[in-house]
Amino acid sequence: MTLLLAGCAGAGSVDCGPDWRATGERDGRINAGSQAANYQSRCGGNVDTAAYEAGYADGFSRRPIPNW
Repeated sequence: MTLLLAGCAGAGSVDCGPDWRATGERDGRINAGSQAANYQSRCGGNVDTAAYEAGYADGFSRRPIPNW
């Protein structure tokens, strides 16, 4: 029963769309690495990968550069 509930929670997650470009942009800004495959798995394969990757590239280009 627990596994069933966990699966349902993932399918309704905020990260499961519908704005894949914005999700990719957020991941790019925080330099999280492309998470498209993780979203595919977690969201039941309903990911607009092209929009996600375009958003990721845009966000990554605008990420803050650390002052190390």
